[in-house]
Amino acid sequence: MCGRLSQNLTWQQIYTLYTLPDSTPRLDPQPRYNGAPTQEFALCRLDENGTRSMAVLRWGLVPFWAKDVKIGARLINARAETVHEKPAFRSAFRARRCLIPSNGWFEWKRTGGGKQPYFLALESSAPVSFAALWEQWGRDGQHIESFTIITTEASPGLTDIHDRQPAVVDPDDFTDWLDPGTPQETLKEIIGPPYEGPYEIRPVSDMVNRVANDTPDILTPLVRNTLF
Repeated sequence: MCGRLSQNLTWQQIYTLYTLPDSTPRLDPQPRYNGAPTQEFALCRLDENGTRSMAVLRWGLVPFWAKDVKIGARLINARAETVHEKPAFRSAFRARRCLIPSNGWFEWKRTGGGKQPYFLALESSAPVSFAALWEQWGRDGQHIESFTIITTEASPGLTDIHDRQPAVVDPDDFTDWLDPGTPQETLKEIIGPPYEGPYEIRPVSDMVNRVANDTPDILTPLVRNTLF
């Protein structure tokens, strides 16, 4: 599962990460150090001309057939193993795939004293891109665009923290992932095996438990970092 992430990237980082066209309108999304579902995040997708573009969408996918937006709070993740067949996701999986740029995400490990939060990120501190799907929903004059993050089994270095992780897309696979014409088997290969990092596993303060705590110090390590 991925239920909390950090997205505090500069426009230059996003522009470089996705090799955006020079004509791409500059996007400076609100920094999210402790980002949560129902909030808005920047993502990369193809526009109507098939060109990479950036947009800001709500986290928690609302299917086009939903009666109201409340269902989105339950659809923040889609399992890679079944995303192609689930009614809420299969249409978007075929035609509306996107990438979520991120600094990393949070997970909680059960301990004798409760749950210890960890910030998980690439050891290199480079931005990471999560495989995601986006959808459009409209009813009674409302129009909402939303997304869900795809998850896979955790890579070996992370299983001690949690058994799932976001599906990380390698930059070499960005084009195929975004292209609506990519065969389903290729898509499954892109998100099938977990991305093995290497990752930094950083214990952080339980301040992260409150969404209202959305400041840089959320990412401060409690102890010396452990690298896997």
